[in-house]
Amino acid sequence: MWCASRILLLAFCALFACPGSAWAGLWAHGSEYVDRWPYSATSFYSDYALIGGERYYGYKDTLVSDEEFDRIFDEAHDRFLGFGPDANATLTVDESLRHDVKRTLGPATRLNVGGYEERVLCYASSRPGDDTVALFTLSKCPDNCQRVSEIQVRARKREVRVLDKCARVPGVHAGLATESGLHLGMTATEVEAVLGKPQHIQKGLQGTMWFYAASVGLAMSREEAARRGFPGVEHVPVPGTSYSPTPVFQKFIVLWLRGDRVSAWRVWLDWGL
Repeated sequence: MWCASRILLLAFCALFACPGSAWAGLWAHGSEYVDRWPYSATSFYSDYALIGGERYYGYKDTLVSDEEFDRIFDEAHDRFLGFGPDANATLTVDESLRHDVKRTLGPATRLNVGGYEERVLCYASSRPGDDTVALFTLSKCPDNCQRVSEIQVRARKREVRVLDKCARVPGVHAGLATESGLHLGMTATEVEAVLGKPQHIQKGLQGTMWFYAASVGLAMSREEAARRGFPGVEHVPVPGTSYSPTPVFQKFIVLWLRGDRVSAWRVWLDWGL
């Protein structure tokens, strides 16, 4: 029965362009594709950990092609390489947990910087002459507050409002990069080679911001819902109703450029009903 259902799902995806390898992590736990939103988001959340981070960014939505969707949701953007004193550890958006970050980089204060349900772990490089900061956002706080929904890397410590509360560690440095090749100092042309043209460009306090965004609805399996600590979002009818929860996963990739070089970037992936 499972095989037959899987074959039908694969056939459906072949016809209707379901995400494939980009969502390998979720498929591994039995969730199923429902649909993807055809347009990008029209706003981006404030980043309270930064100086001037209370600013809200709104922009016109754009049609997201299948090619753009697959490129944005490519899990290679989520895997950040090079953490730790030996620069050999990987931390992953939407997969790594708080204890993974602390085991890799050491203890840090969980900061309530002003977001609705987010908390932040902040680490600044202790290496001489290295100005790099890494910020890890934990989602679904204070009740759950375990999963890393965002990793952000910045080249300029003075842009971080909570710098005095950041742990100083050698495991954060300017050589951090994603598996897809995003890194500090890359040119605009190099960014487009990885992510394509941005959906929106806007001037920010820390430089010119490039935005990429896409969303998808999933029928979350029992295993996946339990793994995330939210058994109530399994895709089964709520007792007494015909409604089945269908979480929407949103992904944002935002880069800051000063001149023609990347001075910071963030990858954010989280879900809601």
